[in-house]
Amino acid sequence: MSRFHNRLLAGALICFSSAGLPAARAQTAIATDAAVIPAAAVAAAPATPHEVVRFRQQPAAIGDRVIQRLGVHLGLATKITQSGQTAHESTNEMRRQQQRTIEVLEAKDGRAAKARASFQVSRRQSPENADPKELTAQPIEGKTYLMSREDGQLKITDPAGDIPPLEEYKLAAESLDNVGKPNPLAELLIAKPVVVGQRILIPREVVQTLLGFQEPIGSVRRFEITLNRVEPATNENPSPQAIFQTAIEIIPNDKSPLSINLAGEMAIETETCRLISVKLNGPVQISSIERTGGGIFNFSATGELKLAIRSQFDHAQ
Repeated sequence: MSRFHNRLLAGALICFSSAGLPAARAQTAIATDAAVIPAAAVAAAPATPHEVVRFRQQPAAIGDRVIQRLGVHLGLATKITQSGQTAHESTNEMRRQQQRTIEVLEAKDGRAAKARASFQVSRRQSPENADPKELTAQPIEGKTYLMSREDGQLKITDPAGDIPPLEEYKLAAESLDNVGKPNPLAELLIAKPVVVGQRILIPREVVQTLLGFQEPIGSVRRFEITLNRVEPATNENPSPQAIFQTAIEIIPNDKSPLSINLAGEMAIETETCRLISVKLNGPVQISSIERTGGGIFNFSATGELKLAIRSQFDHAQ
């Protein structure tokens, strides 16, 4: 497979591994595969048609922390043909796991202005790795960084205040890009009451921010959430959780031949608008033509993408 297609597929993995991370409060992640994150141990409340749900947003405060499990798995079967003849066939598997702890050190206007981020685990499996079958530790694994926003710009240093090496800086910035930014989904939900069974179409300009795309991976054609039910508050989860059926459709554009259709569930606390869990999966397709000195190559790939996020929030004493 060409470097172009490796970068394309790796970029898709990077984009979706940071998806769905509302940034009004801090975040922590415990690495695990998307396919093996267990379902939430909360008894489902029966859906009540026309039940009205009102959402509120809780401002960030010094000491806020969150535990977040993140896993992304992309499996693809690829084929390259030249002049109608098969030139290459292969299967590729890409996974990303991350465990990070983020604690708010300073809050401004209800959002995290400064935070401490520790990456207990940050690993990636990709065709670009020296061993494409192994999860390889990234340079940020086992390290701690301080992040802040100055005039809207993200700044990252090590605990001593020094700028980390470029590769570390890029990886940390990619993972922390949404921290301290407005939560666009919360802004939509708190605008007016939501009724069980109601479908909400997410504007395209909001989708880009919400999913945190880092690379071009196509155009968002549809992103909709439908309020399915409300889970009652428990000792573990003091706020009721709104469970949304979620559908995302991405179609190819001039910058990317990637097509993705994801479906699943998303759980959001009604009292805080904090994202508690996301579990999405669906088919991925790629079809493109690459012209080289060796001829014209047709590239195609089909597979499945799985994305899962689980968050648990607390407050440092």
